[in-house]
Amino acid sequence: MEKTSDAIINASISAETHWERAAKTRMGKYLTQMEVDFIFKSIDPLQMHTIMDVGAEAGRFSLLAASNDATVIGIDLNSYGLKRLKLKNKQINVIQCDARKIPLEDEIFDAIFMIEVVDYIAELDEALAECHRALKLGAPLFLSFGNKSSLKSKLRELRGKAYMHSYSKVMQCLSKTGFEVRKKMGYSWLPLGRTSESRLVPFLARIEKLFALRRIPSLSPWVIVHAMKTVKPFSKCS
Repeated sequence: MEKTSDAIINASISAETHWERAAKTRMGKYLTQMEVDFIFKSIDPLQMHTIMDVGAEAGRFSLLAASNDATVIGIDLNSYGLKRLKLKNKQINVIQCDARKIPLEDEIFDAIFMIEVVDYIAELDEALAECHRALKLGAPLFLSFGNKSSLKSKLRELRGKAYMHSYSKVMQCLSKTGFEVRKKMGYSWLPLGRTSESRLVPFLARIEKLFALRRIPSLSPWVIVHAMKTVKPFSKCS
């Protein structure tokens, strides 16, 4: 009976989410590789014993963290995505909750990931304050975001779309919520959509690297940041 119930549950969540499908595209693979390389060149994954993945969805980064024997907690508002994550790895803990109000104790994580989720959180200071509270002193936070200050964002606005936060706002919020930025990188200069299957992706990625565009995050379409928790008091971003 239990096996039958599991089969029914698994069948009900068999369809991939939009973001799972997006990650398999040529553009999605490029973006994931950029983010993974940045994170694991910044830290020793074997030293990260407890990790929280904010906006975990179906587990692109939760699964990666769990592969290094870390205790992983994935949080998201999307229950379907979390069910998909649990289907892939039952050892990963999942919590359906808001990033602005995380129901966990203080200073318990060795690292927190917020990859491609900041663009969906208007109250950035509240989410960063929760991450600061949950991290151990000196522990890293990795977050990526679409840069509202970039040319790519301006072009998106013409189509009725826009990134939510500017580079300067995110840097200011990190500082005011008690984080010290250790490293940052720009990426996604490719003039392609998030789910593009263009064969030009590898070529354009090489051009991006050749012209050192990743070294100017303040103008980059996307930015990924390695920040560290400090003892600075929390204050609201302007």
